[in-house]
Amino acid sequence: MGPVSRSGRVRSEAAGDRWTAVVQLEEGDGAEHRDYAVSLNRRFATEAAARRAGEELLAGWTAGRLVLRDVLLRELAGTYRALRETYKPMQPSTVPATRSAWERAIATWEERHWIDGAAAARCRDHARSAFEADGGPVRRHRISAEADYEPTS
Repeated sequence: MGPVSRSGRVRSEAAGDRWTAVVQLEEGDGAEHRDYAVSLNRRFATEAAARRAGEELLAGWTAGRLVLRDVLLRELAGTYRALRETYKPMQPSTVPATRSAWERAIATWEERHWIDGAAAARCRDHARSAFEADGGPVRRHRISAEADYEPTS
């Protein structure tokens, strides 16, 4: 496998009176190419703030400071946090830490109609990709009840 190139772009989207950001990450070595659409799972007061947060993630990705596993698991944890704020009691009661635990959680959320089929498929793909990615050990991030919480490195 040759050198891997990384690139991407940031898309901001209106969400009521707030803004969200989706970062399209692209990775390839010429023969293989993968795309990942990663939502920051946060709402920002301004479009500029959403774009800035997305650009920070993209800069870390393209510079090689962020590994795919951490980016995807951070997004999945954000999905967990958003569902936990809406549905009580939450199933599972803690953030999953393994691929099989994520698969069970996603199946439960879909079964309970907490997420639709498209969201479930995206979550499954990201869980699969995260645990197949060569990224070393999984970094744990504490999840806060605050909506604007950002894990620190």
